[in-house]
Amino acid sequence: MNPEIDRRELLRAAGIGAAGVGLLGVAGCGSGDGTANAARGETATIAVKPKPPRTPVRVGRKLKKGDVPNLLLVIIDSVRADALGSYGRRNAHTPNLDALARESLRFTECYPESFPTGPARATIFGGSRLFPFRDWKAPADMPGTPGWQAVPDVNLISTLRRAGYWTGFAVDTPWVMVGSQQPFLRDWDRYVPVKGQTGTVTADQSKISDAELAKWVAPKIIDSSSGQKMRQYLANQLGRRNEDEYLPARVFTEGMRLLEEGSKSRKPFAIAIDCFDPHEPWDPPERYLKLHGGDLDRAWNPGTVLNGTARSNGLAPRDVKQMQALYYAELTMADRWFGNFMQRFHELGLERDTIVMFLSDHGFLLGERGYVAKFAWELHPELTHVPMLLRRPDGTGARKKTDFYAQTEDVAATLLGATGIKQPEWMDGIDLMPLSEGKKPKKRRDYVTGSYSSVVFARDRNWSYIADSQGGRPELYNLRRDRREVRNLAGSNAAQVRKMYRGMLVRDAGGPLPKFT
Repeated sequence: MNPEIDRRELLRAAGIGAAGVGLLGVAGCGSGDGTANAARGETATIAVKPKPPRTPVRVGRKLKKGDVPNLLLVIIDSVRADALGSYGRRNAHTPNLDALARESLRFTECYPESFPTGPARATIFGGSRLFPFRDWKAPADMPGTPGWQAVPDVNLISTLRRAGYWTGFAVDTPWVMVGSQQPFLRDWDRYVPVKGQTGTVTADQSKISDAELAKWVAPKIIDSSSGQKMRQYLANQLGRRNEDEYLPARVFTEGMRLLEEGSKSRKPFAIAIDCFDPHEPWDPPERYLKLHGGDLDRAWNPGTVLNGTARSNGLAPRDVKQMQALYYAELTMADRWFGNFMQRFHELGLERDTIVMFLSDHGFLLGERGYVAKFAWELHPELTHVPMLLRRPDGTGARKKTDFYAQTEDVAATLLGATGIKQPEWMDGIDLMPLSEGKKPKKRRDYVTGSYSSVVFARDRNWSYIADSQGGRPELYNLRRDRREVRNLAGSNAAQVRKMYRGMLVRDAGGPLPKFT
């Protein structure tokens, strides 16, 4: 038998009816040997070791349709966990994501390890942690802040395709379409880019007058980079007439076509849908804005913002309230088209043999502590806590939840584990599938760590910690007494600060964290 693939456990791991043996062990952060020492703030002296090489997985024979599950991964950008009804928001108006949650195991403690959009996707598809961004070099076509990089050439999708999967990808997220991502994009049998978001150019921005731009940007930032990006975005939308021409509609419609093609394939399929909304800028149809209490009669809307404070964006409290309505309206529109996509999924009968994972890459600050957008120093739950759902074909885990700490590197390990392909050394996430059966994964995780640019965070059941990569400007919050994370206790808790930085962040980094200038 091929040592890379254990067929005895395929269907059991996938949840489509067969019994089998235990799942393969994996490694992960905040887990395994040494966790107790980390909890005491002790850090072993570890020489920084290079990561295992990304060598392609050896596959002796191709996987066959019917022997392994289909795989469906849905990423919706910028969704805070607390924005969904299934995560506790009242009047969320997210019925379709909430319906998926009822059919899924719901992860209540999911935190990406690298932020924002670009780094998160490199982790999700690459299957390994980017933190602490050691030896990082920025591609010329991406932002020059630590962590930004393309999805590695050898990744989850290239591995599945080598093993015999048909792969399809519909995406409107602009950072996935840049030139440095081309090796990754060639891993897909069918790649469908949907252009029109900020960061892409489909029309001449000079067609948008200053007066039209002023309807969608706060006066204080109209000449900023965000203001000019909004001008290009508005130009990209020229000619749009109906809701089915909005970008969430277009990307999920292309996703339906991929489902149809995948269902006809002689191979098992692995399909990913990557929807950029509700990432800013926002210009939702009025009916969604009204649904969330937005003002339809304003002279201008805060359709985009700069990372920073509401004040630095020139936003008064009423403007922040309108920004919140715009965000939630955009999310509800994305949810509607996700619902249409899932309806087609069920019409094709794919729910019987397809594993579905849904997650977001990061949240969004909507005025909490005075901040908006994705300000790196505000690595609080509004920005770091995201939804994650895992649906199995046989219903195992449905209507259940787990507070196991999940992170973005776990997506690849979980989906690959469902196929029976042995997890390669370079893939360092945890296979989360046993949790749906009420079992523990092979590795435990007692805390989470990660980074946004040169700002790092660590979090466990009791404490939340934020600092720069060298431990400077520390912030420490007692989660038992301060769930909103507003009282910084770092100045009076030096021992706990040490535990969070040395015992968690330095440990997970495998040695001293790099210093970025």
